[in-house]
Amino acid sequence: MNPEVEAHLRALVNFPSPPGVATHIIELARDPDIEMSKVAKALSMDSALSTKVLRIANSPLYAQRRKSENLRQALVVLGLNATLTLALSFSLVKSLRAGKANGISYPLYWRRALLAATAARALADARHHKMAEEIFLAALLQDIGMLALDKAVPDLYRGGEELQRNHLALAELEKNRLQTDHAEIGGWLMRAWNLPERLHVAIGHSHRVGLGPTSDTAEIFDRCVSLSGLVADLFLLDAEHRQFAATALAAERSLQLDKMAFGQVLGTIGAMIPETEAIFETDLLAKQHPELILEQARDVLMLRSLHALREINTLRAVAESSTSRALELEEETRRDALTGVYNRAYLDQVLTREFENATRHKWPLSIAFADLDDFKSINDRFGHQAGDRILQATARILRGNTRETDMIARYGGEEFVIVLPATDAHTAQVVCERIVAAFQNTGHVVGSDSARVTISIGCATHGSQTAFENTTEFIKAADQALYTAKIRGRNRSVSFDRQIPSKLAAGHA
Repeated sequence: MNPEVEAHLRALVNFPSPPGVATHIIELARDPDIEMSKVAKALSMDSALSTKVLRIANSPLYAQRRKSENLRQALVVLGLNATLTLALSFSLVKSLRAGKANGISYPLYWRRALLAATAARALADARHHKMAEEIFLAALLQDIGMLALDKAVPDLYRGGEELQRNHLALAELEKNRLQTDHAEIGGWLMRAWNLPERLHVAIGHSHRVGLGPTSDTAEIFDRCVSLSGLVADLFLLDAEHRQFAATALAAERSLQLDKMAFGQVLGTIGAMIPETEAIFETDLLAKQHPELILEQARDVLMLRSLHALREINTLRAVAESSTSRALELEEETRRDALTGVYNRAYLDQVLTREFENATRHKWPLSIAFADLDDFKSINDRFGHQAGDRILQATARILRGNTRETDMIARYGGEEFVIVLPATDAHTAQVVCERIVAAFQNTGHVVGSDSARVTISIGCATHGSQTAFENTTEFIKAADQALYTAKIRGRNRSVSFDRQIPSKLAAGHA
């Protein structure tokens, strides 16, 4: 480290020092025989802090059947170590956010810090790491060296927000000017504050993404932290600057999370953001919308099963070979001759495979069961040829309003089924509503007349909240939701709800 910078930092080692409650928490954490009553008493000294601990104990991260009514119950839910670590996170953020900036943008700094901490927690959970809260804290503080350098070298970050949004360029600037970077400074500061060694090691190494398989828990700890900043940028940066594919590759090489698992991590982060915003009283995404970011991620990462990807790649490669005609014929057998979408037989194959993958890997899978409203009367009025043209137009509308990762099949007659891999219930409903809106805005010219066709859709999601025994039950649930849409007036989408009377599951006319 540059001696001049180190001298400045030593003078600023209390920049600020951890507040009294945080210092007390650090002391308690070092006591191997600490009692729960002492921890509860320490937290109760700060009413805002104890409120945050109680809130997170009742949050979806620690979902319990019984609500924690007081600190003692919250401690039982969280555990002593997790409670101390989270309390330290809340206390340090409160203290450090009160500082005054020279060159850096504090709002941008804290948005990235909290997004990185949220990402690190999701990555830790994906790898089933037992120290998820400490990984959260390390990721939260990984850029704390920037706050120290901003005090020690006031003109260092005069580049403003544009510089902060390019983290690699920012670290390079630090090295060129100071022969060190904020990761090293952060590790040095953690030692000065007497925080656990694993924190200052992870923070000091936060700009080095370790690669290759590993089962070492300390190495996985460091990798979750170092990868978290890259993941945070996916939510923080503008759409054209998000590096989904590169970050997914880094996650695969560093934490052995394939694209499907990484997509699930992004979904978990999106679900955690509102709670993180509430607890830390900040707006993480400004004007960004998590569902739009996650949809872009799915489009870029091609979140469907690897088996399906191999099928596509094989078809493309062999199409150029001498046996291409045989494969083209095979592909034709999978398609509905009238509409060009997949047929019922191939739907059954794909849905079975996707259902097994979703169940095994614990990622969500959604299906949408769609039916044209009053199609029989249109067919009777205009004739079968007109009906066929409407079915073909329906297939085009469905293709135009679903994603490349989705699979569309004709189920029979005027019924279609859409398989939405790695898609939660909320996102599936967004897709379904988009399809309904597209039909509402589309007219069909039949001879000299025009016909406006509407569609009803039932949607079901196989996942953590609602799990189905098999694909038959899964399809039946979507069909039940479709019937509900019909009896509610048609021309709408409805999500499956187990509270709907079972007699509705009999089917629809």
